[in-house]
Amino acid sequence: MKQLPPIFKVNSINKNKTNQVYQVKANSEEKVLERNNQEETVMEVLDKIFKTKGYAFNIPVTIYFASKKVDTYLALRNNDSIITLDNEVIPISTITKIEIKNPS
Repeated sequence: MKQLPPIFKVNSINKNKTNQVYQVKANSEEKVLERNNQEETVMEVLDKIFKTKGYAFNIPVTIYFASKKVDTYLALRNNDSIITLDNEVIPISTITKIEIKNPS
């Protein structure tokens, strides 16, 4: 069996679930990768939806804006607004939160 080069060997992995800190030690080098519990911004969620392999209109979302909650699917995004499959135009600047729901 062929041995892996030292760069790919992992000596130990420690998981600390309370702080979401992952440590990987390899050949006396230590790298710490932190994952913060911060929520994604609206633009990050929109990028995640529209840059997937599938179609954006197959992904159910919940949009919160102006003290309203809308359960819908997204059809299109341009620079400053999104259009839902219900043909509703929502300016991105008014959106406070977008959640991707599990398809049912």
